[in-house]
Amino acid sequence: MNYIGFWEYCPEDFDKVIEKYKQAMAEREKGTEKFPKILFPSHGMGGEHKGFTVYENPTPEQLTNLVLHYTPVMKFKLVPIFESAKVIELYQKMKK
Repeated sequence: MNYIGFWEYCPEDFDKVIEKYKQAMAEREKGTEKFPKILFPSHGMGGEHKGFTVYENPTPEQLTNLVLHYTPVMKFKLVPIFESAKVIELYQKMKK
């Protein structure tokens, strides 16, 4: 199951967020699976200090590592997302 992670930080913490981001990306480049794989990269919303990232099939441990890594400089809200075609298929099977 994929997740969308909505994130937000205070403008004065931007330098800290950048450093945390670089650390997380370096960890991913090493090939470790400490953090979830990124399916759709981080995008900011509306010129504010918030945005979202889509993660591919993360484990609970990877999501926890991600949140703990960015705490306390960034707040996260992680929401599972479902492919609409699969939801429709499952719904139609349930009705039979």
